[in-house]
Amino acid sequence: MTAFFVFRLRRAALAALLSLTSLALAACALPVNRAPVQQTYRLTAPEIRTAPLPQTTVIQLLPVRAAAGFQSPAMMYSRSPDTLEPYRDSRWLAPPAQLVGEAIARTLSRQPWISAVQQQAVLVNAPWTLHCNLNRLEHDVHANQGAVHLDLVCELANQRTSRIAAHWHFDGRQPIAVNDAAHFAQGAQTLLDQALKGIVEHTRAAVAAAQS
Repeated sequence: MTAFFVFRLRRAALAALLSLTSLALAACALPVNRAPVQQTYRLTAPEIRTAPLPQTTVIQLLPVRAAAGFQSPAMMYSRSPDTLEPYRDSRWLAPPAQLVGEAIARTLSRQPWISAVQQQAVLVNAPWTLHCNLNRLEHDVHANQGAVHLDLVCELANQRTSRIAAHWHFDGRQPIAVNDAAHFAQGAQTLLDQALKGIVEHTRAAVAAAQS
């Protein structure tokens, strides 16, 4: 093998190494399409306390039923009265009807005049049954100022009389300063606190009337 041939081999090897290095650096410079970070929000039960009643009672809480469009964890917004779209990068921890139902159960269970809130398991024949429908929980962005809209209808049945003891409709709007998912979640919590306060008041009034 001549010295000239060895020199040509070394030059070829060096050229190949430089080519591979250039490709590696080019690959590092390419933009990386990373999936957007998914933000998850939840709804909680507020600290609502009421006075005791002469007797405690048991509430049977049925699952909250959700209207069409609100049966998944998607956070929904509307640009016009006839449209409904999900946020791309934000969602609820669970379907909103489930979150609302859990908040109702926790709020009622904190009341001194309620001994138990039954949900899935039926341990005793509860004298009261509460059922709610979630018709709407959305972020309206078609107005000049964004607002959260919560529409919740509830019925309380007295099982001993087989009659509806109370029926009420919460239809509230909460203006928000910024049209984004974080402010939507805050506004939804504010409205839910108001709705839960009404649930406690209506339920307590019906139970108190039955005990008088």
